[in-house]
Amino acid sequence: MTADDSVGGAVGEPEEHGRVERITGWLRTRSDRPVGRLGLQWFQAYFAASRNSGCAIAIYSSLSVLPAALVFVAALYAAGDVNLFAQHLVDHLSLTGNTASLVQATFGSASSNALAASLTMIVTFLLWGIGIGQLYQDVYARAWRISVGSAADQVLYAIFFFVFAAAFALVLVAQSELGDTGRWLVLVPAWILGSAAFWLATPHFLLHRKISVRKLLPGALMATLVLGGTAIFSPLFLGPALTTNGKAFGSLGIVLSVVGYLFVMVTLSLVCAVFSPVWFAWRADEKSRADGENRGDSPEAEPPAALDA
Repeated sequence: MTADDSVGGAVGEPEEHGRVERITGWLRTRSDRPVGRLGLQWFQAYFAASRNSGCAIAIYSSLSVLPAALVFVAALYAAGDVNLFAQHLVDHLSLTGNTASLVQATFGSASSNALAASLTMIVTFLLWGIGIGQLYQDVYARAWRISVGSAADQVLYAIFFFVFAAAFALVLVAQSELGDTGRWLVLVPAWILGSAAFWLATPHFLLHRKISVRKLLPGALMATLVLGGTAIFSPLFLGPALTTNGKAFGSLGIVLSVVGYLFVMVTLSLVCAVFSPVWFAWRADEKSRADGENRGDSPEAEPPAALDA
C-alpha cells in the first residue's frame, strides 16, 4: 500500500461514516414523528399478533372456502357451462387468448363443479375450513391482549366459514349479473357497506363481544379501503402473473398464482385486523406526549439539573 492509498483511505472512511450517520439521523427523525410512530407500532403489532397465521389461512381458504364458494355458485348455475369464478378472472384481469382459455379450463364448468365441489366442500370444511375462524380469533385476541376461546367456539368457526364462502360467492354472482356501468354504481357502495359490516362483525363475535363495535371501526374501515384498493389494482400484477405462470406451468401456474393472490389478501386483512388497538394506543400516546410538552417535561428537553451543571 502506498502513502497515497493510506491517505485516501483515511479521508474516505470518515466521509462514508458521516454519510451513514446522516442517513441514520434522517430515518430516526422521520420515525420519531407521529405518523412514523404509528407505522412502527403497527408494524410491531402485526408481527406480534400474526405469527405466520396469514400463510395458514391462505392455504386453508384455498382448500375449503374456494370449493364452498363454487358450490354456492353452482347451485344457482348448475346447468351452465361457464364457471363464474374463471369468468370473473378473465373479465376483471382482461385476459385473452391462451391464458383466458387455460383459466377457464382449469376451473371447469358450473355443471362439473356442482357435484365435485360439493363432495370436496364437506371434506375440506371438516379438515381445514373450521380452523380459519380460530386463526382469525387468535390474531384478534393477541392484538387486543385478551383471552378468549372455548369448546362452544366451534359453532362460531363454522358460521364464520359459511358466511365467508357465501360472501365470496355473492361477489362473483353480483359481478356476473351487472354490466360495466352497473358494476361500479352498485358494487362499490355495496362493497363499502358489506365489507365494513363483515370486518366489524367478525372480531366482535369471535371475541365474544368483549370489544365494542366503536373500537373495531378503524380496523374495519382500513380493511375495506386496503382490500378494495388491492382488488381494483389487481389487474396490474395478477394478470401478468397468470399469463407468465400459465405459459410456464399450465394449470398449476394458474392455481399457484391465485393462491399467491389469496395469500396477499389474507395478509392484508390481518394487517388491518391489528390496526384498531394500535390506533387507540397511538392516540393515547400522542395525547400523553402533547400533555407532557405543555407541562414542559418533554423527553427531548434536558432536565433543569443538567442545565445548572
